[in-house]
Amino acid sequence: MREKLAIAFSFIFIFAFNSIDNAIAPLVKPISLTFSITSEKALWFISVCTGGTVAGLLIGPALLGLVRARKLLLWALITMAATQALFALAASFEAALLFRSLSGFAAGLVATVMWRLAFHGVSKENFPAMIAVLMSARPLATALGVPLAGLLAWKISWQTPVWGIAALTTLSGLVLYLFFPEGADEAAPPKTGIVAPYLKALAVPHALLYYSGMTINRMAYFGFYAFCGIWFERHYGLDLKSISVALLIIGLAEALINFSTGRIIKRFGHRPVFTVSLAASGALLPLFIFGKAGLAAAVAMITAFMLLDRIYSMALVISIPQMFPATGDRTVFGSLNTLTAWGAMMLISWFQGQFLGPLGIKRIELSLVLCFLCGSAMLYTVQKRTVFPAPVPHGR
Repeated sequence: MREKLAIAFSFIFIFAFNSIDNAIAPLVKPISLTFSITSEKALWFISVCTGGTVAGLLIGPALLGLVRARKLLLWALITMAATQALFALAASFEAALLFRSLSGFAAGLVATVMWRLAFHGVSKENFPAMIAVLMSARPLATALGVPLAGLLAWKISWQTPVWGIAALTTLSGLVLYLFFPEGADEAAPPKTGIVAPYLKALAVPHALLYYSGMTINRMAYFGFYAFCGIWFERHYGLDLKSISVALLIIGLAEALINFSTGRIIKRFGHRPVFTVSLAASGALLPLFIFGKAGLAAAVAMITAFMLLDRIYSMALVISIPQMFPATGDRTVFGSLNTLTAWGAMMLISWFQGQFLGPLGIKRIELSLVLCFLCGSAMLYTVQKRTVFPAPVPHGR
């Protein structure tokens, strides 16, 4: 029962802090008005937060060798909840950037603790459920949290959902702390340097190619979400309310598929599911990203693209133990999975904020297509060399 409660509140906790992180994109217009900046510059709130997340993920495994996971969770929770609320109260652009970066740093530490919990804190029978939480909570935040934040911002103010999410983060994080499984604090990893665990993990055959490919591939996925507010406004003239509704449709499908992906892979096999979903994603992206399709068709294709992304991403995570059959602490491989995702979002959101004006939206859109094709080729290569020769076992 303790594990089940920990898994349930892990879901709520991850959902809460991802809701405000992902909500920045559709809220760029009201936020830019508050701080008297351009919409493009408001994208820096995404890049500094994800930059903080990357820093937290880098330091996290080393901290777990010094501090128990449960205690690290508590300190990260306090930091995250406080800086979320302070971001809404910030009086200047610079202060708001600082609070966003600190919130992101705490999120990076939390992500490390969550992977520790998944690989070493829950029993074998609860492992698939924990992986489903890690893979589905963020999409559900996009599906429900982001549109709700957008609608509240449209009706009241953009600060209102930020304060509400800070409260939900605090409550769910405290409950998770109370029911944190003891196993996650046992057999702590040895004390080591900050980058040593990552260097050791990346020295495993194919790991560097895989995580490089994942970073580049993720730039397409996160790149769309990062500037979706600007994208919908410029191509289709949508306001905040309409953008929120579109994201609700896209996000619901993306979130719900996570609960079926495991059964899909088991029914049709890892290789066909991974290959078809990756190829179909590559075919869909150029069809909608340039804004040439009608609005309904574009939303339908974006929904399908995001849904397929969840399928092949889940297949990749499930196959991590087979791609990299290392013994000992696997937390660092899970942390690398999150690190590459947020590193991709940091890089692409900074690139968009810096060059959207000078280059124009068409060149930014083309860059997302190229990132997807390049990253996907690298991921397929690693899967072909490591996973395709043998079936993927379900479980740890």
